[in-house]
Amino acid sequence: AIRRLQQATDAEMVFYIYVTDKDDRLVGVLSLRQLITVPPTTPLKNIMTREVMSVAIDMDQEEVARQVASYNLLAIPVVERDGKLVGIITVDDVVDVIREEATEDMLKMAGAIEEETGSKSSSFGSAKLRLPWLFTNLVGSLLSGAILWYFRYTIQEVVAIVSFIPVIAAMGGNVGLQSSTLIIRGLATGSVELTHVWPVFFREAKIGLVMGLACGVTLTLVAWVLHQGFLGMVVGASLIIAFLVSTSMATIMPILLKRVGVDPAVAAGPFVTTANDINGITISLTLATIFLEYLR
Repeated sequence: AIRRLQQATDAEMVFYIYVTDKDDRLVGVLSLRQLITVPPTTPLKNIMTREVMSVAIDMDQEEVARQVASYNLLAIPVVERDGKLVGIITVDDVVDVIREEATEDMLKMAGAIEEETGSKSSSFGSAKLRLPWLFTNLVGSLLSGAILWYFRYTIQEVVAIVSFIPVIAAMGGNVGLQSSTLIIRGLATGSVELTHVWPVFFREAKIGLVMGLACGVTLTLVAWVLHQGFLGMVVGASLIIAFLVSTSMATIMPILLKRVGVDPAVAAGPFVTTANDINGITISLTLATIFLEYLR
């Protein structure tokens, strides 16, 4: 076996030696260290590991990369359905795949695709690909405007609240985007499993509550300094609730999309941000309406 390796000048990597039977079916694996630290007359079957981690020839490249990363492998063999060894995938191939998939997910979250970044794409073609996401934001913005109109009497009574509505909406959208990005990354790398939804959900909800308390208290103090009165309590509570709702929704949405077979990276960017903007506006104006008699 050592002589065979020395003669294989085109071998891409020899960290692992895969052992096959007479029908080329994969039956074991051993490391180069094992090969050179035993007596030369030792049969490979005596030192090889018979339980071999392998992937099917038709497995998606992203799943292959996830397995290599999860088990810290330098290479993984590719087999046909009958177990016949047809090739290997090395860690440098996996790095390329991870980079490609990460780039693809980032572009999807921004509502774009990879071909669009080059100069070969036409202006009309690129605009056609981006328009659906802009229409999503357009519909969300119109809905936000309708909510503002619905609460117009509250705004007339408490004009000072308009100073804080953009803050609550923007921060709620940003914290939601943070949570959804972390969840999507976890789903892609395998660190977040669909079978462990609730622990992840409660963890992000607690994080959102802690951040909401910190930012809510700060906003309460700012509102009290600028306007004094009960308004600070309303906007502070609104921000805390917006943070809690945003992190909860942004956490559960990618998981639900993944469960039904939809790529969560597609909906995570503009959709989550727009939805959380609407939540922030609705929460702040609803609380202001409830406590309107204390704000006049």
